[in-house]
Amino acid sequence: MNTIKNLFRASPVAVVIAGVLVAGFASAALVSILSNYTTTTATVGAPVEMIVNDGANGTWTGSGNTSLNITTTGGSDFTFTTVAKNNANNSIDGYPVFVVVAPNGKNFTGREIKKVMFGDKNYGPWAGNNMIDITNNLYIVGRDGNLYNLSTWTGDENKLVLFFDNNGDGIAQTYPLPASSDDNWNVLTMTPNSAIAPGVYQIYSQYVYDLAAYAIEQY
Repeated sequence: MNTIKNLFRASPVAVVIAGVLVAGFASAALVSILSNYTTTTATVGAPVEMIVNDGANGTWTGSGNTSLNITTTGGSDFTFTTVAKNNANNSIDGYPVFVVVAPNGKNFTGREIKKVMFGDKNYGPWAGNNMIDITNNLYIVGRDGNLYNLSTWTGDENKLVLFFDNNGDGIAQTYPLPASSDDNWNVLTMTPNSAIAPGVYQIYSQYVYDLAAYAIEQY
C-alpha cells in the first residue's frame, strides 16, 4: 500500500489521469433532450375586417373607409353601408353592433332616433323590393348586458350600443359570417328626431365576440 501511495506522489501524470476518471464518472448522467428544437411563430390578426361606405353601396375595397362624416339635420334621413369581410378559413359567429355617440356635453335620454331602415343584398330597391323598418327590433345593450328596446328606452347615456334583434324577442343571437366572404353588407337609413340636439354625432360599427363585455367597455 505504501508503494502505491508513493507512486501517486511521484507521478503527476497519474494524478491527472485519476482526476479525469473522476470527472468522467461525475458527468455520466442521462440527458433529457434527444434532439434540437423547432419553433413556429404565428402572427394573429383580426378575423373580420370592416369598412363603411356613404349611401347604399355594398362594394368592398381593400383601402375602404373606416370612418365617415355625414352632414344632415334633425328630421332628415341619411344612409350608410357597413361591409364586413371574414378573413378566416372558417365561419365566425359574432354580434354586429353599431354605437351612436352624442356630442360632447350632451347625452341620449330617449326618442332621439326616430326611424331606422335596413337593407342588404336581398332587401332594397337594388333587389327589387323595399328596405325593412327595423326600428322596433333595435335594442340598446345596457351596462348590465341586457337588451332594452330602443323605442321605449329612457336613460342618460353619452353612447348607445345598438343591436338588431332579428326575431324581436329581446334575446341576442349571433349572426355567422361565412368563411372568406366579402359580400356581407348592411345598409342603414337613419332618421333622427326633428327635435334632436344639434351637434356632431358619431356612429361606428363593429363585429364583436361578447356582446355584454363589449357594452361594458363602451360605457
